[in-house]
Amino acid sequence: MKRAILGGIAFVAAAAIAIPTVAMAQGGAPPPPPATYYGKAPSGISAGQGVIAIVIDGQSSTACGAGAALTDPATNNVVYVVDVAADGQIPGCGKDGRSVMFYFTPTSASSGRLATDVVSWSGAGPVNKDLTGLGPQLTRVGIAPQAASDGPTF
Repeated sequence: MKRAILGGIAFVAAAAIAIPTVAMAQGGAPPPPPATYYGKAPSGISAGQGVIAIVIDGQSSTACGAGAALTDPATNNVVYVVDVAADGQIPGCGKDGRSVMFYFTPTSASSGRLATDVVSWSGAGPVNKDLTGLGPQLTRVGIAPQAASDGPTF
């Protein structure tokens, strides 16, 4: 009976050691954590608006996170918070040398707007960045359904 218990314990211990080794060999390491940008939202942003983090790499850009504008109960200021994925989580996202921009989504009263502040990616973890300004309102584009007139089909 003791041999069976000791054999079972040895088997469990060997499995516990082998599983992480196999996972690492198969590329199963977890991706790097995101960066969390937060701070005061620019004047003109209201609580409840969404914020999208856009990472710029040369001529390309990738939407890398979504967050929200909220009211800070301690100061009654509108603040924002958004997690920005690392390149290992979403290709094209946060990596040294890349910039992060913040887009505040439209509401029923106004079009979406980009913050004028641009932040350099600084790696995983919290980053306090107060945003100071907004660019011009972006134009809404209405798309209407269209019917093709290719002629009769037989």
